[in-house]
Amino acid sequence: MKVVFCTTFVAATLLTLSWSGRELAVSQTSDTSPKPSVYVSDFEIDVLPANPVNTPEEDPHKQASQLVELMSTKVVAALRKAGYTATRIRPGDPRPETGAGIRGLFAEVDNENHWRKAVIHTIDDSGPMEALVSVANLAKPDQALYEIAPLPGNEPGPGAVITLSPYVPLTKYDLGKDADEKDFQQIAPRVVKDLTDLLQRNPFAIPQ
Repeated sequence: MKVVFCTTFVAATLLTLSWSGRELAVSQTSDTSPKPSVYVSDFEIDVLPANPVNTPEEDPHKQASQLVELMSTKVVAALRKAGYTATRIRPGDPRPETGAGIRGLFAEVDNENHWRKAVIHTIDDSGPMEALVSVANLAKPDQALYEIAPLPGNEPGPGAVITLSPYVPLTKYDLGKDADEKDFQQIAPRVVKDLTDLLQRNPFAIPQ
């Protein structure tokens, strides 16, 4: 019985070491596998026209620009930290033809449960909103993230009611209109993790 026990134990130990070695190999392959270049576009947000009596420091565009800036820079930084080649794409920049594209918009839900583009009314505006994030294969044409909802009196403009595209997966992250650097530092790694998880589940979703 002792011999059988020892033999069984040794066999089990070898099997465990063999399996652990396979897991380690898979993990190392996953961690060192090629990553696609990632391009981060500035997110969309609406702003009410500045009141003529306001000073430049009170212009709501200042707060909106800061939100867009923080979203782009923190996501790019988190991507680079995770080993991706990441580049920010500003409005007017040429659209890359390959790689992964991260884009989105800031949106909010009104009292009637309608999605609207988030609107910054004042320099110190507050209240909840969402960062809606899309990841796409840039080798394919862009699809619209949303459309202006066909509701009576709903016209394009700040805070218009929108219908989110059913064909573009969007991940939602809670934010405030007064979000600061710390808030975006917490969201950015989550955006990167979601991208990494997507590529691990479907390595061919975006060519390397």
